[in-house]
Amino acid sequence: MDHQALKAFQQFDDNRFTKVDFMKNENSTAFTLNFLPGQSMKAHSHPGKELYLVVTEGSGTFTVDGEEVMATRGDVLFCDEKEMIGFENNGDNRTTLFGTLTKIG
Repeated sequence: MDHQALKAFQQFDDNRFTKVDFMKNENSTAFTLNFLPGQSMKAHSHPGKELYLVVTEGSGTFTVDGEEVMATRGDVLFCDEKEMIGFENNGDNRTTLFGTLTKIG
């Protein structure tokens, strides 16, 4: 078993969003994505992996295959290996996403 406090991985940078991997094994990775207001992540995919993201603090807009989805604290998003996902913190507060990437098969 491994037990971690999510707050320890809420690390922000004035210049760009941050990704902090904090649990990892051969099949999956748990991480945080941390965004200050105005920061964004370009759309990309994760071939061979499934992605779950939970908004744990703040809000923003996901773009999945060109479709915009507003999300706030407590919302959960799933993307398969082919979907292109991006995110923008277009709010006034910082935003943290908790994510897991898991290998398919």
